[in-house]
Amino acid sequence: MTLLAFVAICGGGSVLSLLVQQYHRVARIVAMAGLAAAFVAALFIGPSDTLTAGGGDLFASWYVGLFLTLAAAGCLALCLLGLTVGWPERLAPAALATLGGLAIALCATDPAVALVAAAASASPAVLVAARSGRVSLLADVRLAELRTLALIVAGTLFAAVVVFGLAWNSDDPTPVIGLAFLALGVALAVRSGAVPFHVPTARLSRTANRLAPALVLVLIPAGLGLVAVSWSSGRHDLSGDWLNAAVGVIQVIAVMTLVLGAVGALLHDEVEEIGAYSIIQDAAFVLLAFAARDPAAEQPTRVWLLVFVAAKFGLVAWIAAISWAFGSSNLTQLRGWLRRAPILGLGLVAVVVATLGWPGNPVFEARATLIRLGLPSQLSPLGSIAIVLSLAYYARLLGIGLLAPTGLVQAAVGERPQWPAIPVAEGVTSRTRHAADLVRRIPGVLRMNRTIGASLLVLAMGALALALSVGGFGATGATQTGIALDQALAPAPGGPVDSGDAQPSAGGSPLPGETPSAAPRSVAPFGAATPAPSGSAASSTPGQTTGD
Repeated sequence: MTLLAFVAICGGGSVLSLLVQQYHRVARIVAMAGLAAAFVAALFIGPSDTLTAGGGDLFASWYVGLFLTLAAAGCLALCLLGLTVGWPERLAPAALATLGGLAIALCATDPAVALVAAAASASPAVLVAARSGRVSLLADVRLAELRTLALIVAGTLFAAVVVFGLAWNSDDPTPVIGLAFLALGVALAVRSGAVPFHVPTARLSRTANRLAPALVLVLIPAGLGLVAVSWSSGRHDLSGDWLNAAVGVIQVIAVMTLVLGAVGALLHDEVEEIGAYSIIQDAAFVLLAFAARDPAAEQPTRVWLLVFVAAKFGLVAWIAAISWAFGSSNLTQLRGWLRRAPILGLGLVAVVVATLGWPGNPVFEARATLIRLGLPSQLSPLGSIAIVLSLAYYARLLGIGLLAPTGLVQAAVGERPQWPAIPVAEGVTSRTRHAADLVRRIPGVLRMNRTIGASLLVLAMGALALALSVGGFGATGATQTGIALDQALAPAPGGPVDSGDAQPSAGGSPLPGETPSAAPRSVAPFGAATPAPSGSAASSTPGQTTGD
């Protein structure tokens, strides 16, 4: 029942947070409590969690539990950072609503339910689309978000209808499937801000709260990408001119995003825009997985998206922290920032290493695999080009930080520890008195060292991303289990089915909890009550490697 508790906490917390928005102190307490409760509930989500509601089945897995735990922890960390750099209004209720929708999308065995829930999880982004400013600009930004949401809904609903294979007017269904593929791929590209749909995203980075891109450009595209890649790989046995043309369009968008996203990060001087284009560039790997239409792309996508969420949450936190610490987000004015904030520098390095990896590292291999599966062999050097371009704009950030500090940076407090004076009465030398005075001044110490606190939080988020990039926290085993839709859309297993075995679903694909005679993919069975097939490892703990 943990899955049900998680969805209830997210739904109730989102509504309650919105209701108390006008009471600022209460709103912050409710938001933090809701995210903390969601994080705790997500920790216990595993393959034993099943839920049947309205005729639809929901099955969790170790990967779903880890993904939701990571997302809830990241949102909670950003809100903690917001207590220092500026409270992100409406971010917490929007994040809770998104997490609840993603939980249903990732656990639904019905493709239509999964796709509709994924589309619904994108709607809370409108809440954080813009902050206070010029009315005309805010209206334009919100209108762009509404257009994006409408496109996502249209694309996912079209794909949901195609899943059922309704009676088309033609004997060849590939034209309709090709259109559905294109609609869903374009919706994913628009939500990710892929080139040439990057202009609204760049505008959002200037008008929204500094922490809003973590939800709009990272978490929502990641969840939508997981569902879309499962849908796409379920169509891998189909071919036709229409479908090939749709795949070609998505490949072109992915290639442009991979290259021009990095170029955009190199050409801009505002750290918010640099961060936005960095996120856009890395989202291209999800488009490559979608274009691959291959079940072999699912596991590398799961590896990549775990690190993508953790690392880009850390990057968003770094941008917010450095802009607040020095009172500017312009690189020209931030010259020498690394000398005044070395902990922030370590946090940025951790984010870079986690994002790019190194040869033999799971993230590096996942990126290479997605390029190999999603593009023709002639374009395989794009992986190396993307790494070089990424290193270029990250090196630019660090290099500017090593230069001589500007007056603005010198005047900032930075990460230099500050301690309030502790007056002691004349003639009193008792250590007890000194300790009592220090305890009374702890709140003052925390207020005077908020920059150090923010920097340490950014460093912790970068360290989490780095640990996940090497398979820590059970990521190695969890990425083998996938989501419920992976098996629901799997092709029918070959060979006869013994009379004693569970019968496959009506569509010929085994549902989570069923035992197929031959596993169609390297995905561990869902549902702890059903034993794993002979010769495979059963899932028991998140740290185990399953499905090998």
